[in-house]
Amino acid sequence: MKVTSVRESIELCTESGWSAYDLALDGKVDKGKIEELGTLGTLTYLGMLQQPFYRVEQPLYMIKGLEGAEQLRVAMLAGEEEILDRVKEILEK
Repeated sequence: MKVTSVRESIELCTESGWSAYDLALDGKVDKGKIEELGTLGTLTYLGMLQQPFYRVEQPLYMIKGLEGAEQLRVAMLAGEEEILDRVKEILEK
């Protein structure tokens, strides 16, 4: 799977010192990729939902999205943008 674009999120969070980016993908995020992303922090996976939701949290960043979606969001404190590279590495391997 490839990351086709990275765009700054339209949701405002800069006032709190956070930045967020939406990553568009050329494929759907499956449970295996969600579990791999989960190695980056504490994974919450709500598989009982019609479209399962996941969130990976650490004190400095958060990754969230829906299983089967072709995008996800990565939010981080200012200065922690290197997490985008780590997320891309997992998605593209």
